[in-house]
Amino acid sequence: MGLGDHDVPTSSVLFAVHKHLQQRCAGKTAAFLACKKSDQDPEKCLKEGAAMTGCMVEVLRDLKGKCGDETNAYAACLDYRSNQFEKCRAEQQAFESKCPL
Repeated sequence: MGLGDHDVPTSSVLFAVHKHLQQRCAGKTAAFLACKKSDQDPEKCLKEGAAMTGCMVEVLRDLKGKCGDETNAYAACLDYRSNQFEKCRAEQQAFESKCPL
């Protein structure tokens, strides 16, 4: 469930790190969405999709190195609490203190 070497991030991990993803990958995400909006052919947007995915993988690796335990604890709380942020404020505080934006 957490930030392992080969894990696919769960929704809880993505919810936990969403502010980091939004801040650091906004341009690549916008380019991908603009491409998809202008052309529904999936093949036309492979480059933009790969760039967006690469950015997200880079952010996840960076957070794993800097604050993996805090990220995993926050994600585990969100998983247990059905992604209800208000029930995981202590874990969120620990994560944001160790890995601020």
